[in-house]
Formats: sequence, structure tokens, C-alpha cells
Amino acid sequence: MPQPNTPRRLARSKMTVVIGLIVIAIACTSWYSTSSVKRRLLGSASFSSKPSWRTSRTCPLEFRRQSYADIRTFRKKPYLVGGNQEPTCNNCLVDDGLAGFCKRLTCPYPEQRNFLEHLISRAELGAPGYEAMLTMTPCDWWPLLQNRTLWLVGDSLSQEFMKTFQCFMYEFWDLDMVDLKHRVVETALVRDNVRLGWCANLLHGARICHHRVNDAPEYTAVLPYFYQGLTGKRTDIVMMNTGMWSNDVDTYTTRLGVFAQYYKLHKQELPYFVWRDSSPQFFHTPTGDFDRSEHAVCQPIGFPDGGVTLDKDNVLVSDFETSPHLRTVHEGGWRNQISRPVMQALGIPVIKTWNTSVPIWQYHKNAHDDPNHHDCTHWCHPSAYALWLYESLVKLQELEGDIAKHISQMPSQQQLDVLDMTAGTEGIIVDPF
Repeated sequence: MPQPNTPRRLARSKMTVVIGLIVIAIACTSWYSTSSVKRRLLGSASFSSKPSWRTSRTCPLEFRRQSYADIRTFRKKPYLVGGNQEPTCNNCLVDDGLAGFCKRLTCPYPEQRNFLEHLISRAELGAPGYEAMLTMTPCDWWPLLQNRTLWLVGDSLSQEFMKTFQCFMYEFWDLDMVDLKHRVVETALVRDNVRLGWCANLLHGARICHHRVNDAPEYTAVLPYFYQGLTGKRTDIVMMNTGMWSNDVDTYTTRLGVFAQYYKLHKQELPYFVWRDSSPQFFHTPTGDFDRSEHAVCQPIGFPDGGVTLDKDNVLVSDFETSPHLRTVHEGGWRNQISRPVMQALGIPVIKTWNTSVPIWQYHKNAHDDPNHHDCTHWCHPSAYALWLYESLVKLQELEGDIAKHISQMPSQQQLDVLDMTAGTEGIIVDPF
């Protein structure tokens, strides 16, 4: 994926955005000053150890839950990493397009096996979440998907996450790739501001849609048309992340500020938002972050200075005395240092995926169409994206009450369909795609 250092042109409303950024900066400063000590020493755990694996009476398909005993001995392949629906499956018989992708995935087979062994070893260690992850079924997701669209909004990492998600919901999917720009968007005005994306239509009107945006202002420019152009509904959920296209603190802070200012104005009218935190990179740099001058093979973060490990509580561990720069890694990387307090100030919950993604450094083969492209940002499938799928589910289960409350306080769908939501977008310019 290109990672330009030149920021997009952003023309902002003169004082409103500036004031918004100042308010956010104050919130960031106070949040870190009161809570950073423990995280600096221990990192921050992510996975929940108590997911709600309740049988969904509304699930339109049957998925037999596999036992962990069968998975740990490799008698069964988890649904999370490509196991076929049991007791029977239909779409598993299709072998072309993305359906074929879901059957074979892209990591070389030995690495697919290694990834499964990694998950099992974490479960055997007693690390929170891994055993539950391995026994998760698509029906566990169904209560959160029925009667709505789940929007995965963001850059190419969200795009790859979308592939993992729809492969997991494989048997619910009609196998049609519904182009977002040309088959979903209803107005030319919105179509001109949509880069790309697609929707996977599931059973009974449920959808998973990926909307590709490389930075926050790009999405802000189309949010006023969420209902009138993107066919969104008040019951939808938006899972968003941007960051990889911002390679310095000032650029990322400014871009998040544009989104934050708009969100504060329209939170009551917008659907429920959650933020997925930024993921680690594994370039040949002290903290793994992208560096245009480095094109070595991917490596663990912190190598060869002892590196960073994940303990049985999903907490990152390293030696700060010999590698003080790794404090940033323990705090979730510099992008998350910026975005998390901003999201807290906005009241947007954060799905934490950083810690458990840090050990997944070696799964980059076949992550790019060009084998000579040194890609230490994206992973092949299955890999870290599967971890995100589990953690996203657990977080959304925790938030079900908040989601229902937010929807109950929103205007009616009839009101939203005609509401002018353009305030706060004045002056935002998105470069042509």
C-alpha cells in the first residue's frame, strides 16, 4: 500500500476546527497525565476472558460448536481459520471468485498451520480469549448483524479485515460482491466522493459493507449523506479506523481533528460508532513503523534488542532499560497514543487489537499481489485479522445496551432521510482518487 508522507490538502473552517483541536489536545494531555504510568510499565491487555457465547435462537443457519478438545488435537478446524460449516455446508462447494479465496485463503499452508498452533499455544497458556476464539461460530455474530448493516470503514487494513469477516460469515452470504460506488450509492454527488468498497448481502437483509477511506476527512466529506446516499439506516453500526496514511503526528492529529469536529456536531444523528485501534507494523525500524528508506524483510518489533513479548495476560513485556524506545510500543504505538484519548473525548468506544497483533509479525507472505513488494503492514489470511474479528465481537456484545440506547435517542428514520447534515463540512477538500 502506498504510504505518502505528503498530507492531503485540507481546507478547514477557520476557527471552529482550530478550537476543536485545542479542546481535543487538552483532553489528550489530561488523559495521559493521569493514566499513563501503569501502561508504560505493563502495556495494556485487550482480550476479554468472558465472551457471551449464547445460542442465538434467531440464527437462520445451524453451526455446530466445535469442542476445544477437538481443536487442540487438530481433529477439527476452527471456523475462524476456514473450517467448513457443520453439520452441512452449501457455499463451501463454490470454488471461484472470493468464494474460492475463502476456501484456500492466502497464507502458505505451513503458515496457516503455524498460526493455528499459535492460537492453541496461547489458549494452552491460559491467555484470556483464545479458547473462546477458537470455538466461536458465525451464529455468535448473528444477533449483532440482523436487521442492520455493519460498516467497516478505513484503509486497506480495513479492506483486508472485511475479507476475513465475510469469509467467516461465508454460509450467510449470497456470494455477490455488491460494488459500493456503483451499486449501492444512490446519488452522483456521493458517488464522486466514494473511493471504493463493496457490500456482502447476508441472509434476511443483513449486510457487511466495506467503505474504503484512507484518512478521516475523506469519510467526513460523505457522512452528511450516510442516509440519503449511502443507504445507511439508524440501526447501523460503523466500525472505523484510519491512520496508516498519516506518517507524522501533526498530520494525523489534524486529520482526526476534522472528523472529531464533525462528529461532535452530529453525534445524535449519526449511527453508533466504534473505533478499531491502529495495528503494528513490522519494518526494519526500532518500533516497526514504516520507513520509506527501509526495505528489509519483516522482523519482530524490537529485534534484535530483546524484542517485545506477550505474557499470559495479553500484556506486552520488554526491557525498557536496554530499549527505552519500546515504551511507545507498550502504549499501543504513536497513532493510538493520539486516537484513543480523542475517541474517549468523543464517547466513541475503542476496540483494542494492538497487543495480540504484536506477535503476528511473520505472516506477510502473499499479502501483496507483487511478490517483490516488501509489505510489513498487511498480513496474509488467516492471521491478525482473525484476532480482530473475535475482539470486535466481544466489544460489541459489551456495548449492546449502549447501542440500543443510542438508537432510541436518535431521530426517526423518516427524519434522518431528509435531514441536512452538511454543517461542519465547509471547506473540506478531498483530492481526486
